[in-house]
Amino acid sequence: MNSLTGRIAVTGAAGQVGLELVALGGTPLTRETLDLASSPEQLREAALRCFAGKDTVINCAAWTDVDGAEDPANRATVEAVNATAPGILADAATQVGARFLHLSTDYVFPGTPPETGREWAPDDPTGPLNAYGATKAAGERGVLEHGGTVVRTAWVWSGPHAPGRDFVATMAGLAERGVDPKVVDDQTGRPTYAADLAAGLWALSQQEGPLPGVLHYTNSGDPVTWCGLAREVFRLLGHDPQRVTPCGSDEWPAPARRPEWSVLDLAAWRETVGEPPTWRTALARGLG
Repeated sequence: MNSLTGRIAVTGAAGQVGLELVALGGTPLTRETLDLASSPEQLREAALRCFAGKDTVINCAAWTDVDGAEDPANRATVEAVNATAPGILADAATQVGARFLHLSTDYVFPGTPPETGREWAPDDPTGPLNAYGATKAAGERGVLEHGGTVVRTAWVWSGPHAPGRDFVATMAGLAERGVDPKVVDDQTGRPTYAADLAAGLWALSQQEGPLPGVLHYTNSGDPVTWCGLAREVFRLLGHDPQRVTPCGSDEWPAPARRPEWSVLDLAAWRETVGEPPTWRTALARGLG
């Protein structure tokens, strides 16, 4: 049995990264046991109860429907879950003596970097383009105020062998069904395999001494567009990557604006934990 089993609590345990953390030995905390949309008082009481006796709390819970976050009917819930709850959870973790790791997103940054081609550094000013990013940025501030650590990531996927239909799983399904998709080629980032992110968070929780306030984690390697990622999925599955046609974001209008540049600087992660696997090797594993 893993010596850490039962000592690491995982919120959002039913999500992509949460499922992987539970598989590593984390204690699952789902909405039924810890409802981030409940009142601050109720949430604080529940958090203190759930976090008691834990060494680390890893918060993967969030409202992640980016377009749904633009709907005014969802505003109160999105604010509660993404903006208000993280600070309450970080405070509760501090009170019980647990380390608090909070998963955040590249969407806290503007669409383009300050200098062409420069990766987003952890200390760069935020400037979200949409409601989801704005609430996640607010949640980060609450976590940092209470001594927690923020881990930003981007383009998370689990693949066809996991529950849900993320981008990689969707492209794999289209490839196998003979569908030739059009995929945006003007948004650039690095994909993140959920299993690798979970392993990285697990390793981060075991680092001795104080952690940086903000870290970035994605898989490593050269940046790629969504179209380039789709073509690599097709290639690895034995299909002609040219079946994927590039297009602009304007051909896929959506309620929420997406950033054009989501490439995160991994230097602080490398110094703290080590080099993440490349996204190409991760993709080959996830599709294997």
